[in-house]
Amino acid sequence: MNKKITIPTILAVSIFAIAIASFSPINVLAEYGDYKIPEISGSIAVNDSDYAGLEEISLADAMTIAQDSVDDSNAMWGKLQVVQGYLVYKVGVLSDDDMYYKVIVDAGDGAVLYVSDGKSKDSWKHSDKSGKWKDHYADLTPEERELKMKQWGEVKEAFFALSIDERAKMIMHFMSMKVQWEGLSEEQIEQKKLEMKQMMEELLPLSVEEKTEKLREYVNSL
Repeated sequence: MNKKITIPTILAVSIFAIAIASFSPINVLAEYGDYKIPEISGSIAVNDSDYAGLEEISLADAMTIAQDSVDDSNAMWGKLQVVQGYLVYKVGVLSDDDMYYKVIVDAGDGAVLYVSDGKSKDSWKHSDKSGKWKDHYADLTPEERELKMKQWGEVKEAFFALSIDERAKMIMHFMSMKVQWEGLSEEQIEQKKLEMKQMMEELLPLSVEEKTEKLREYVNSL
């Protein structure tokens, strides 16, 4: 995918798998917003640098809990983190009316510790990150851009058609892939990005049903 689109968390990061997990506009939206989390109190106090394996619920569990905390929504990404000295999952949730929420779920007892206010697409369109998406398709005609946005919307539909377990498995795969990439050369990374771009070019023209099946096949291959 194009270097102009970079997302900190790699699903989180988008899809054939890598696009919804790393480079799609959906993930730009997922990372948008400077949320000020109020004081929380979790069940697992940890050191920032040493918390692997201390979680008591899975990412899929946390995504289910987060999704249930926002009406008519789907969990689109999540990651294990330390917030204010407590081990939690940060989960991104998108409602059916395209409002984005960030939910903090306790990694021990599964309690919902924080649900942000929703952010609309309109607020995202005025952010600095939206310019990167526009730059990515700057050479396309208005008709071509409209088609791309329609196709990406269908990728979102296909991703949400997967079960939460399938979505969580894909997210964890991309998170581990990000770590693997850190050991690659610049040339190897560019080759990986080219392979991803080719996969997405094959995925985008398919119907929603075909996109869903392709994503499911990818998850089952992991």
